[in-house]
Amino acid sequence: MRLANLWKLPLPHLLAEADQSGDWIKCNTLWRQYSGLSAASSTGMRWIEVIHQDDISAVQRGWRIGIEAKSPFELTMRLQRSSDSSYRWHVCHIVPLDDELGEIPGWLVSFTDIHGGKSQQEGDHSSVAKLQSEREVLATSNDYLLEVLREYRETEIRLEKATEKLNQIVETQSHLSQAEIDMAAFTQLVTDKMLTVTPATGAIIELMEGDEMVYQAASGAAHQFEGMRLNLLNSLSGLCITDRKALIAEDTATDPRVNHEACKKIGAASMVVTPLYEEGNVVGVLKIISDTPYAFDDEDLKTLEMMAGLIGSAIGRKIRLQEKEDLLQAKSLTLMQLEQEVEQRKRIEERLKANEMRTRRIIESSHEAFVAMDAGGFITDWNLKAEETFVWTATEAIGRKLSDLIIPTGLRERHELGMRKFIETGQGIVLGKRLELLALNKKGEKLPVEITISAISVREKWQFYAFLHDISERKQTEQKLRHLAQYDSLTSLPNRALFYDRLNQALARSHRNEALFALMYLDIDRFKSINDTHGHGVGDELLTAFSSRIQLIIRESDTLARLGGDEFVIIVENIGDQGDAEHIAQKILWAMKQAFQLNELSIQVGTSNGVALLPAHDVSADDLVRMADKALYSAKEAGRNTYRVYEETGQAAEKPQH
Repeated sequence: MRLANLWKLPLPHLLAEADQSGDWIKCNTLWRQYSGLSAASSTGMRWIEVIHQDDISAVQRGWRIGIEAKSPFELTMRLQRSSDSSYRWHVCHIVPLDDELGEIPGWLVSFTDIHGGKSQQEGDHSSVAKLQSEREVLATSNDYLLEVLREYRETEIRLEKATEKLNQIVETQSHLSQAEIDMAAFTQLVTDKMLTVTPATGAIIELMEGDEMVYQAASGAAHQFEGMRLNLLNSLSGLCITDRKALIAEDTATDPRVNHEACKKIGAASMVVTPLYEEGNVVGVLKIISDTPYAFDDEDLKTLEMMAGLIGSAIGRKIRLQEKEDLLQAKSLTLMQLEQEVEQRKRIEERLKANEMRTRRIIESSHEAFVAMDAGGFITDWNLKAEETFVWTATEAIGRKLSDLIIPTGLRERHELGMRKFIETGQGIVLGKRLELLALNKKGEKLPVEITISAISVREKWQFYAFLHDISERKQTEQKLRHLAQYDSLTSLPNRALFYDRLNQALARSHRNEALFALMYLDIDRFKSINDTHGHGVGDELLTAFSSRIQLIIRESDTLARLGGDEFVIIVENIGDQGDAEHIAQKILWAMKQAFQLNELSIQVGTSNGVALLPAHDVSADDLVRMADKALYSAKEAGRNTYRVYEETGQAAEKPQH
């Protein structure tokens, strides 16, 4: 497969092509955007201008050695980003592009941003962002690699069915792919070309807009009707979209499926329509018409289907994304290859071998584990990253069942069932999706991975391809962030947010089970004076010791949380009556009689406690907290180091300290 247009594709890597001597001759758009250099300013060795001054000497030396060795090599350097003039660390991968004779006419150069790994001072938020960015870049690269693999297999099948008609379509599509024009001009060119590959007197592209079909472009006899709108129902075009297949009306005068009024208007005595797809969704139809009945046969229908398949995706993307050049170049690349292979069938095997070798090198240099298996679940491919991730070498892995090697025991039956169902029906709910699963390495250790699985049918046999990425570091980061969001950093107790969540759950359980529970609101008496006298460091130690002592008193099923400062709350569930709650409150007071020993400092403190029992009528979590807070205020007014129980009258019942 030729790589002449690779640099124009929307790949997520900085890419370049060097000649036999190592001088750059091409680069992709992403490189030009990143470096700020034009294509001309990057040729030869002038791309060195964006390398950090301290790295230039080592890069030039390593570059010369690698080119002379004629084998893949890597260089690490800092590249200046034009958007903010900052330098970011990159790994440069340089791979030789062998031809059929084993010669090296050029080199493929790609850069991978590893700045996050070089910088040890980036914060948690930056790490998370970097992980997300790497995830998206790797996912995009994987999609491209799988697309390349699929096109290789489809090429062999298309060659067996190549005809003179295919040559005409290839020529037509090549013209379309090379046309850098807007949407209107593109669709007009499509309909014009249809008149050259079929016996049609008119050609139309109809696109869906709600419940209507709009003549987006028209040529020949239908040209004057461009922009005409028809109801989606009661027409051959609407039926084509509903059934998702090509249809032919040999004589519109007697065919009940067509819109007879529209046919008379545009002079269509016979017609053929076929769906236009974009990523599996029907976006419209491609239609050819003739002013005579029985003008088309099955061969014309097949021609129309083939042409629609080649241009449908391009039309859909132009409508939705206006990314004309990217898609047309990609389709042009495939069709150019088809044209060459039709003319030179004897050389197809050698070219495929060369292409597969290049793909093999790309896969081996991937930062994700690549695993392939056959329909029986036996591993057929295992790259270097897979060896690093799962510890199994390629020699050990290839030929063994994937389920026996990396799938945990509890998931193996489900995996085998999914494989059998897909083989029988051709349907799999996990294909094409990025999933997070647990996998096993050779040591039997479980590790979380992100996996994307695709299936390709080659000569009526299914082959499966998976890219896997170890996300252990990301999962640990996410777990730390979740803990920070729900727990107090000083005492490790639940914070305000988690407390309210558990309080609402306790209210729901209480209403469901008709069980009583109490909420206690307490603080440390005169805590501010302790902070002022001994400093905040001692204050923090006291808060930690205070919460630890209370945890020894309450049950494991109860929740102790810190709202902030020296304010704490306790959810005491499943109590018999008010006496049980008062008993716990009294135990807390007794526990504070013993002074806290903080290093060489002994501090005696008391605590005031407000107790609110769940009333007979419904209350919200905020209401219950306000009730306990009022009771705490009453305890403070009573002289501190005591507790008070909130009463329905709005006053806290006075309970003297025993």
